[in-house]
Amino acid sequence: MKLNIIFLKSKKAFTEKEKKEIENIIKNSATHAAKLLKLGKEHIVNFTVYRFSKKHIWAYTQAEDWIRVAIPQKKFDKNELKAIVCHEMNHVKRGFCGYAEKKISFLEALFAEGLATVFELEQVPERIPESSKYTNKFIKKWLPIFKKENLTTSRFSYDEWFLGQGKKPKRLGYKIGTYLVRQIRKNYPKLTSEKLIKKNAKDLLKLSRIRI
Repeated sequence: MKLNIIFLKSKKAFTEKEKKEIENIIKNSATHAAKLLKLGKEHIVNFTVYRFSKKHIWAYTQAEDWIRVAIPQKKFDKNELKAIVCHEMNHVKRGFCGYAEKKISFLEALFAEGLATVFELEQVPERIPESSKYTNKFIKKWLPIFKKENLTTSRFSYDEWFLGQGKKPKRLGYKIGTYLVRQIRKNYPKLTSEKLIKKNAKDLLKLSRIRI
């Protein structure tokens, strides 16, 4: 994998020390993830890093060769950055991105976020993301709701199902996706992230043994 890290100008710039620290974390985490996921040596991944005023790190895989990362102005959590880089690298490998060439179904989005969340948990167990926090009661309540939805359509609201817009709880889609991937791991412990990432959403659903 070929890696480029580009710092964008912002109102409050990073110090050289901060840049070096961020650069090392991104480089080490991305390289580690790429090795585990067997990302091709010729694959280029560009990270654009920007400073903003929120409390937590935010990232988005814009394309298969571009990950946007926004980092808080105040002191940031190093483990959070490591985990998020691993999460987004999982998306890169699967091709789950904003500029995807093919339309992404609801079911694909569920598994893409579930795979990425489980992968980041495995690589940075010190940090437990909100996306992975749920109870059996929560799953029993919301899983039947998904059964009523058209999971094959690409015409769904990501903001509603994954970000908590409207009456849906935040990270709902992430949590259901994570639950499904954990069920697969429970059923087939030898299936690694690298193996699972190659399978399509319908096959993953079968492996979970959960009817949706």
